[in-house]
Amino acid sequence: MKMKKTLAVCLSFCLLLASGATFTSCLHKCEFSSDWSGDEAAHWHACTVGDCDKTADKADHLWDEGEITTPATQEAEGVRTYTCTVCAQEKTEAVTFTGMSENQWDSAFRSFNYRNLAYSEISTVQGSGITVDTESAYKFTEDCAWIKVTIAGQSEEDYVTRSSEVERLQLKLFRSFKALAPYENYAYDAETKTYKAIKPVRIDELDASTSDITLTFADGYLVKIEYTASFTSEGIDFTTTSTVTLSDFGTVELDPDAQ
Repeated sequence: MKMKKTLAVCLSFCLLLASGATFTSCLHKCEFSSDWSGDEAAHWHACTVGDCDKTADKADHLWDEGEITTPATQEAEGVRTYTCTVCAQEKTEAVTFTGMSENQWDSAFRSFNYRNLAYSEISTVQGSGITVDTESAYKFTEDCAWIKVTIAGQSEEDYVTRSSEVERLQLKLFRSFKALAPYENYAYDAETKTYKAIKPVRIDELDASTSDITLTFADGYLVKIEYTASFTSEGIDFTTTSTVTLSDFGTVELDPDAQ
């Protein structure tokens, strides 16, 4: 009988503790912030009373379709930012570069880019058992041009200060590169970070077309052209392999008095 009485007292004591705990947890009426709280997965309204950790309206984020906040370039990944349509929290993801837009492409081929730059071309022409190596180098400013051409080891050098002739050379250079580069004729190769021809490209200087042509861009400029083409001259079939390099955009300096 004494054991039963002790057990009853213990049970009563435990019940009192339980009711006390329940009573303690309900000492206040929760007041929830009008501002959203959140983490990577969800958002909620937090209780603002003391250290209360109760929440209301907890739900997963509802992300919008995202917006490109930093465009991807050939040199660096871009950023797409998503915003929760309920609480305005943001998350980001990396955006891989998949090639220039047509507007960016056209910008790289604007004539202004060819007014001040350095240009070089190394070519090998083979045909009828003959191999001829050619090196061409140009440096342009707005007012003058330096030219050096080496064919089969024989070099000729010139310094042009006649404005009309400088403009003619610049325009010829621009037009020749522009003709190589219809936007729809190329596809971006992410592995090599180059653009490869997917359709025949016309090379007027050779009176030939080729699909074996690769373009490389950097910082919005065309910096390299590589191609192989076959053509016929005076009844002889030739193959030429050429690498064109463009550099020093807007920084070339030539002294007209140094000629």
